[in-house]
Amino acid sequence: MNIEKTLRITITTFFSIALLGGLFFGYILSEVNKGKELQKLSSYQPTTPTKLYDTNGVLIAELYRHKQELLKYSDIPPHVIHAFLSVEDDNFFNHFGIDFLAIVRAAIKNIFAGRIVQGGSTLTQQLAKTILQQRKKTFGRKFLEALLTLQIEQEYTKEEILEIYFNLIYLGHGTTGLSSAANVYFQKDVRDLSIAEAAMLARLPKAPVTYSPFKNPKEAKQAHLVVLGLMAKNGFIPKDQVQKIHDDFWDRYWPVVITQSPSRSTWGAKLNRAPYFTEWVRQILEKELGEEALYTGGLRVYTTLDVRKQEIADEELRKGLIEQDKSAFGANFRYAGRADRGLVSLYNLFGSIFPVGVPYVTSLDDRQVFRLHLEKEMAQALELLTDFVPSENESAAVKEFQRSSLVFSSNLHVEGAVITIDHQTGYIQTMVGGSRFSPKNQFNRAMQARRQTGSAFKPFVYAAAIQNRAVGSGTGIMDAPLTTITEEGEGYSPQDISGDFRGMVPLSRALSLSLNIVSVQVLMRTGTDSVIDFASKVTKTNKSRFPTGPALALGVAELTPYEMALGYSILANKGKDVIPFSVRYVLNQSGTVVYNKEKEVQETLAEEAKNGTIQIIPEATAYIIKQMLIGVAMGGTPTQALRAADKGNYKGESGGKTGSTSSYTNVWYAGFDPKYTSIVWMGFDKSSLSLGKGVTAAGVAAPIWGKMYSRFYNEGPYPSFYPNGKSDEIPSDVVKGATCAFNGLSPGPNCPLTGNLFLKPITIAGRTLAVPGGRQCDGDRDHYRSMDLNDFLQRELEISDDELK
Repeated sequence: MNIEKTLRITITTFFSIALLGGLFFGYILSEVNKGKELQKLSSYQPTTPTKLYDTNGVLIAELYRHKQELLKYSDIPPHVIHAFLSVEDDNFFNHFGIDFLAIVRAAIKNIFAGRIVQGGSTLTQQLAKTILQQRKKTFGRKFLEALLTLQIEQEYTKEEILEIYFNLIYLGHGTTGLSSAANVYFQKDVRDLSIAEAAMLARLPKAPVTYSPFKNPKEAKQAHLVVLGLMAKNGFIPKDQVQKIHDDFWDRYWPVVITQSPSRSTWGAKLNRAPYFTEWVRQILEKELGEEALYTGGLRVYTTLDVRKQEIADEELRKGLIEQDKSAFGANFRYAGRADRGLVSLYNLFGSIFPVGVPYVTSLDDRQVFRLHLEKEMAQALELLTDFVPSENESAAVKEFQRSSLVFSSNLHVEGAVITIDHQTGYIQTMVGGSRFSPKNQFNRAMQARRQTGSAFKPFVYAAAIQNRAVGSGTGIMDAPLTTITEEGEGYSPQDISGDFRGMVPLSRALSLSLNIVSVQVLMRTGTDSVIDFASKVTKTNKSRFPTGPALALGVAELTPYEMALGYSILANKGKDVIPFSVRYVLNQSGTVVYNKEKEVQETLAEEAKNGTIQIIPEATAYIIKQMLIGVAMGGTPTQALRAADKGNYKGESGGKTGSTSSYTNVWYAGFDPKYTSIVWMGFDKSSLSLGKGVTAAGVAAPIWGKMYSRFYNEGPYPSFYPNGKSDEIPSDVVKGATCAFNGLSPGPNCPLTGNLFLKPITIAGRTLAVPGGRQCDGDRDHYRSMDLNDFLQRELEISDDELK
C-alpha cells in the first residue's frame, strides 16, 4: 500500500511539474514572440553631444553627460571583435542567447575554487542587463534578463547584436561605447586600434575599475597577458607572438598610464577650447532650453566667440600672469603675496605729519609664512601621523587646517581676466575668466569679479562733465594741492602717483597723464549725481553700486570687466546702445531654430532706433571723449607699453585708459580700436592683497592688450578710425576750438595751441549752459603753479561762492 501511494505521489508530482514546466515554457515562448521587452531596446536613444561653434563655424566645445559615438559593425576591426569574444563569450556564434554548457563549466570551476572565479552569462545576456539597467539582484530581474536575451536573439542577427553591444557597453572612466573608450584610453579611432590595444579594452566590461590602466596599471598589465593568451587559445593570434605583443605594448604604454591622472575620463578628454566661455554659454542654454535638450538633444549652438582671438587672449594673459607671479613672489619678497592694505591711508597720514618714511609692508608676517611652509611641506605628513594616533580631535583639526589652507594658498596667485566685445554687433569675441579653468578655478572673473577700477573709470567722469557742459576737452584745470570734506565729515586729499603738481593743465592732457586732483575737480564741477547717472547708463549697472564721495572720481566703484567693456563699447560706438551676447542661435537635430538671441538683439536695437532710445548718451559727448581717449592711447601713459616692440608691439590706432588702484591691488587696461573693445584686468582674488609696490597698469595690463591686438591682425594692416584719410563726421552739437597747450586757457601770442572740443550752449529754464571761458594765457606756465586753487577758481574763471561750494 505504501509503495502504491508513493508511486502515485511520484507520478502526480512528475506530471504536475511537467505540466507547470510546459505551461511556463509556453508562456516564455509566447512572451518571446510578443517581444514586449524589446521595446526597451527599440526606444533606447543614445545621447548625442551638443556642439558649440564659433562665429567662423569652427567647433569649439561639446556638452554631454555620457559621450557616445555610434559605430557600425563594419567599422569594428575583426581583431577587436575577437578580443572581446575571447573574454566575454567564445561560443557567441553557436548559442541561442543562453549557453548552458558555459553555465555548467563555470559552476564546476567555482565549486573547485571555493569562490566565484568565472561567470556563465553570454554577451547577449550582458547586453540585456545593460538595457534593463536594474541593479538589484532578484529572481524577477533574472527572469526579465533571460526573456529579453531570448527576444534579442530571435529579433537580431549575431552581427547586429555585436553592433548594439559595442555601442552600449560601459568601459570605465565615463566611456559609454567602444568609440569613446578608444578615444579616452588611446586617443584613437576604433578603426585604428591594434591587437594589443583591443586586448586591453576587452577586459574592462566585467570590472572597469579593477582593470583600469589609469587606476590599477599592474592589474591591467597582468589581465592584458591573460586576454592575449585567450585569443591565442581560440586561434585568433599565434601563440608564439603573445609575449612579444604584450611586452611591446607595455613598453610604450606604461609611461603613459603612470603619468596619467587616475581620474581621467571622457569629460577630461572632451573638446573645450574656451572653457570659461563654454561654461557661461552652458548656464544660459540650460536656463533657456532645459537640461534634457542641452545634454541629450544633439543641438548645434552657434556662438559669437572667435576662437582664434580667444586663444590669443588666453595665451597672452597667461604669459602675463606667470610673469607677474614671478615678480610678486620673487626674491625681493620673502614669500607669496602681500599684507592687507587696509592701513595704507593711515601710513600716508603719519608720513605727512612726521618727517619719517613709513614703508609699505611687502611680505607675509611670521604666522603667514609658517602657515605657508606647513601647508606645502608638512600637511601630508601630519595627516599620515593622525592615522596612527587614536585621537579624533587632532585628526579633525588637521583636516580643518587643510581645508582652510586651500583657500589661503589659492589667494596667493595673481589672477586675471580678458573680455572682448565687437562694439558694432555686440558679439562677445573673447572671454578669459582666469589663469586656467579647472575644478578648483571656475570663477569667471571676466563676468563676475567686481573690483575697483581706478583711473579706468575717469573717462566716465570726464564724459559726464562734457555732457553737462562743465568742461571741454581743452579746458584748463588746476593741478594743485586740494582738500575737501566727504559726506561723512572726513578730510579728503587726493594725490597723484608722482606726488608732484603741474599747475594749470588742459583736460585732455590731464586725462593722458591720469591726474587724480584734476579728476576730483571735474567731479566737483559736474556733481556726483550726474557722474553716477552717466556711469550707470553706459555700464548698465544699478546706481546704488556707485559711492557718492569725491573718491568716485578715482575709480573706487567696483565693476566687473564685462561692465567696463560694455561702458567703453558704448563710448566707442558713438554713444549708441550695445547689447553684448554670447549665443547667436541654436539648431536642433532636424535643423530647426529653437533659440535665436541674435534676432532678438537686432529687433531690440531696431525698435530702439525707431523710438529714439538707442542713443544711450549723446553722440556729441561720445565723440569728444572718444577723441580724448585716442589721444591717451597715442600720446599718454599707456603709449609706450602698447607700441614698443619689446612690449605690446601694437602699431594700429586705438583709444583707451589705464587704471591702477591704491596700494597696487588692481591693474586695468580698457581700450578699443575701430572694431573691438577689450578689457584686461589683473589682481589677486583677495582684493586687499597688493601686486607689489610700483606695479602699474601701464607696466602690466597695457602690454597684454597691445600684444593681443597685434596678433588679432597678424601685425597689420590695422583698421583705421580715419578710412581714406577722413575722420568721423563731427556731430553738429560739437564746437571745435583751441586753447593754450600749456594750461588750457584762451590761446595767446606766446602759447602753442591744443584742440578744444565742447558742446554747443543750450538754454534750460532761462539759464544758458556753456563751457566757461578763461583769461588769455600770457605764456608764463609757472605763474599758475603757486596760485591758491580756490582763489584761481573765483578770480580767473569767475566762479561764484555758491558754485564753488
